Amino acid sequence: MRDQISPVRWGPAERLKARIAEIARECAWLQAGAYVEPAENGIVESYTLGRGRGAAAVECARGRLYHAVELDRQGQMSRFELLAPTEWNFHARGPVVRSLEGSVLTARHQGRGAVRAMIASFEPCVGFRLNFRDVGDA
Repeated sequence: MRDQISPVRWGPAERLKARIAEIARECAWLQAGAYVEPAENGIVESYTLGRGRGAAAVECARGRLYHAVELDRQGQMSRFELLAPTEWNFHARGPVVRSLEGSVLTARHQGRGAVRAMIASFEPCVGFRLNFRDVGDA
């Protein structure tokens, strides 16, 4: 489904359907023994970034979780970074902001509900506050 439609343009219903389908796939994967080998392609990825450096990504409930690690000359971890789905989803260039850019909300209460549903479809556990302002004839 990801190859057909950009997730950024999915509405709350499409995201919920995709999440339910993903949960069903993950349950089947866990029941089968949860080995990486039988996992659907792309759930776990790893990357070599050079000598003593690497990265990995894993699909999680709210999006992809990235890790990067660098080892020193003794093989000890000297640097570690991660990018969680929440950080990316709410980033200025992330899918929540891109989904809201250019939105025109004609009815304040309906608009608030639509925005809340869209944000919850990305991150149901994140608290947020909505501020609306009328722009008149802008």
